[in-house]
Amino acid sequence: MNMETWKEFYNKIMDDFGFDKEKDVESARILNEIIKKEKNNIDIEEVKELINGKEVYVFGAGPSLKKHIKIIKEKNTKNPIIAADGATKALLEENIIPNIIISDLDGDINSIIEANKKGAIVVVHAHGDNIEKIKKHAKILKNIIGSTQIPNFEQLKLNLINYGGFTDGDRCCFLAEYLEAKKIILCGMDFGIYVTKYSRPNIKNDIEIADEIKQKKLKYAEELVNWLKMHGKSDVVYLE
Repeated sequence: MNMETWKEFYNKIMDDFGFDKEKDVESARILNEIIKKEKNNIDIEEVKELINGKEVYVFGAGPSLKKHIKIIKEKNTKNPIIAADGATKALLEENIIPNIIISDLDGDINSIIEANKKGAIVVVHAHGDNIEKIKKHAKILKNIIGSTQIPNFEQLKLNLINYGGFTDGDRCCFLAEYLEAKKIILCGMDFGIYVTKYSRPNIKNDIEIADEIKQKKLKYAEELVNWLKMHGKSDVVYLE
């Protein structure tokens, strides 16, 4: 997704939710400084080698997550796996380590740290609401890539990337497209109105109806994935 197109989505989303764009800038600068100080990042070209020209499984944290993990496990596939934040915990429960994790650090951080120690690359996303989490956790991760959702981020001269996308789940898809995956196979990407404990660790049951804000986020995620299916170069399909 080029930045002019993303800018239209970004402005619409920020206005709809009432998010603070200046906080996005602040968060991006903080993440950039942590990476600069800790030198714990990995070059995006190294990551591209994992994905370029391959069929990639993207795992969201929707209700079909565990079912789809079992299907992949039975296939004993060697295809790369990109996990959205909370889906990491579910994968680890089945002894599967994702190749890449996309996270704004609001999921199960212990699972993210564990997977990272076992070799998973973490794309840490900066936005206005996760500044404290970035300050606390970004410095202890290794082999990370910093990402931002600011359309004109290049003007800020930050060592971050922006490949489009809003939620952890749809950003997984846009990263796969950005890294030139041949096919993106969607797993646990249900959208709809339900969330799981992997997406929202504080809920009482394994699956519950999402709150109004989360439902709105899921609608945007679906809209963005549908845009990618129509306009992207990678083939995007749902796991059957």
